[in-house]
This record gives sequence, structure tokens and C-alpha cells, in this order.
Amino acid sequence: MTANVNITVPVLTLMGTSEEPGELEGYGPIAPEVARRLAGTATSFLRILTHPHTGIVLDVSAEPFRVPASLKKYLRLRDGTCRFPGCNRSAGHSDLDHTRDKQFGGPTTATNLHHLCPAHHNLKHYSAWNASADPDGTLNWTSPAGKHCATDPATRIGPPREQSDTSPPQPGPA
Repeated sequence: MTANVNITVPVLTLMGTSEEPGELEGYGPIAPEVARRLAGTATSFLRILTHPHTGIVLDVSAEPFRVPASLKKYLRLRDGTCRFPGCNRSAGHSDLDHTRDKQFGGPTTATNLHHLCPAHHNLKHYSAWNASADPDGTLNWTSPAGKHCATDPATRIGPPREQSDTSPPQPGPA
């Protein structure tokens, strides 16, 4: 038997840039650090986009987002730390981030997932920093000033045998 626990957490709270509380369905508000800890151990997410001022639901993802356990383990071993230049925060205390966002067709695969600590995850999404990935796990970064640098994986190992891409199929040419 599987239980579903519904927790609503503002995205800025998840990223560590806000201390707005989460909401545990059937219970009420929960502390931001508790919401982050629960979200960090969740096996899947269902994204619900709401208007920031009215709270009206604008969009709900078609299916839950889930990274297979074998892929998570591989990525933690491969990356070792946050993959932002100069950061050494452990991958175990970092977020998995789609280099090319899932909402823009980025697949949930080893070549498109990398660990970023919450601060650098936030920086990537809300600044002019850009990252692109090579098949060997190297991340190529471009700063807002146009400077380029690359971060190498901690360990160069082959990806797990069964890698599932949970993104929807892309439409072919018309």
C-alpha cells in the first residue's frame, strides 16, 4: 500500500531564499525547514503552478516528476559536489537540476541532470548564468559577463544501464 502526503511548498522556500512556511494537507502550516526536509526525501513531485498573489491554480503537470533511484545514485557518485564553478558543497546536500529545463523538453537523463546546491540552483534559474552539458558529464558554464568555464564530474563512470526518460515524447516534423 502506498500513501500520498500532500505538501505545498513555495518554490523560493525550497530554494532557501524565503522562509515562507509550507502547508501539510489536513494539518496546516509547517516550518520552512521541515517542508524542505520532506520535499528533499520525496520520491516524486506533482508540480502545481499558482498565481503568486491570488493563489489561483494556473497549471498542473500531466504526470509526477520522478528520477529513478539508480539514476540518483549514479549522479551522486558522478558529481560528488555541486557542479557550479568553485563550489564544493556535497552532492548529498544539493538538488538535482535539469540542465535544459524539463518544462522546455529537457529529458530526465544522466546527460541532462547535475547537482547544484540550493544557492547555485537559484542563481542558474534567476540570473544570466547558463550551463550546457557534454555527454561525459562536463558542465560548460557561461557567466553573465560572457566568461566561459567548465566543471568536471568527480568520477567519470558510465551511466546506469537502465536510464528512463520520463519526459513526454517530442512531436515529429509536420
